[in-house]
Amino acid sequence: MAHEQEQSSTTRVLLVRHAQSHASVKKLIAGSRTCPGLTEQGREQAARLSARLAAEPPRPRALLTSPVRRARETAEILASGLELGAPVVETEARELDFGAAEGLSIDEYQRVHGAFDMTTHPDRPFAPGGETWNRFRARAGRVVDDLVSRHRGGTVLVVCHAGFVVAVMSALLDVVPPVLFTDSTPAATSINEFVHDGSRWRLLRFDDARHLDMAV
Repeated sequence: MAHEQEQSSTTRVLLVRHAQSHASVKKLIAGSRTCPGLTEQGREQAARLSARLAAEPPRPRALLTSPVRRARETAEILASGLELGAPVVETEARELDFGAAEGLSIDEYQRVHGAFDMTTHPDRPFAPGGETWNRFRARAGRVVDDLVSRHRGGTVLVVCHAGFVVAVMSALLDVVPPVLFTDSTPAATSINEFVHDGSRWRLLRFDDARHLDMAV
C-alpha cells in the first residue's frame, strides 16, 4: 500500500523541444509573431519521437504545447501518433520573449543589440521590450510547478523550446548548461524528464534524442 501511495504521488513532466524549424535552419530569432514552422526534416523528427513515446510506458495522459508555431506543429504530430486529443496551448510555455529582436537573424541581433551573458546580467532584457533572464526563469518554474497540481500522479508531455527547458532547470534545480540558448543542446525533439516525488524535483533525463539515431 505504501508503494502504491508513493507511486501515485509521483508526477512526471516530459519537456520536449520542438522539432527542426525553418527559423533554426536560417538562424533567425523567431517568436510567436514570426515563426514559419517546421521543416520536412523536423516533421520526420517529430514522427520518430511519436513512435518512441508510444512504445515507452507509461504513455503521457496530457499533451500541452507552447503557442509558437514550431511547437504547435510538433505537438500535432505527437497527438496523432499517441492518440491523444488536440494539444492544449500553454501560453506561458513559450520561449523567451525576444522583444525588439524578434525576426532578426542572430548576426543582426548581435550587431544591433550586442550579445551578452544573460546569467551574468539576469535583469537586462534580451532586447528592448523583451524578457530578462530572471523573469523568464521565474515564469518557466511556475509553469512546471503548476503542472504538479493539475496532473498529480500522472505523466504530462509539454512541447516547448530549448531556452524554456534550460530556464526550468535553473528554476527548479539551480543548474544550467555551460552555454545558454544553443541550437544543439538540448537537441530538437529531445526528451527532458523532470520528476516530482511529492516533495522535490529531480531531473531524470536531459537531452535524450536517441530516437533520431534509430533505424527506421
